[in-house]
Amino acid sequence: MGKKKVSIFSVLVFIVALLGLGVGAYSLYNYQQLVSQVEHPKSLARAFLENSYSTLDEEWFKVDFDVLDYDVSSDFNITTDRFTCPTSGYYLISGMVTFSSMQDGERIEVGALSEFFFEAGSVAHASHTNILSAGFTDIVFLNAGDYLEFVAYYTGAASIYGDSSGKYTYFTIAAMDF
Repeated sequence: MGKKKVSIFSVLVFIVALLGLGVGAYSLYNYQQLVSQVEHPKSLARAFLENSYSTLDEEWFKVDFDVLDYDVSSDFNITTDRFTCPTSGYYLISGMVTFSSMQDGERIEVGALSEFFFEAGSVAHASHTNILSAGFTDIVFLNAGDYLEFVAYYTGAASIYGDSSGKYTYFTIAAMDF
């Protein structure tokens, strides 16, 4: 049997293939390192009321939102109207509720409820107005797994007011970087 000749071209192709395999493995390793360093999105959610509805008077109730404007980390459940805290930390919370058909002397109270404790809130009294809003903004510390709900109370026979822009009745939560 004779000896087979190996061409320089075949050797070069083999070397390039080995180099390609090495570069590919190194690239995959670097990609995995990069992915492990990427931070998950911080919580940022906003729900609002588009369709007005009537509620019982002189009773605390959870506001029933019907539009989830955004929720970058899927922490707000629009069915239960509850935000569940993914990680412990400080959160900026803001909310407003608007009622129509208010009478003089009636009042609205609103707040964010966490594990049955008020985190923030405010009160407004009607005087020579038909539409009345009450809102709040605060920074609160929440533990992982805590939930937030937007609650309201009013005296009278008014309806909670919503619109397609979401500027009258809404609830916003944003994780803070402290």
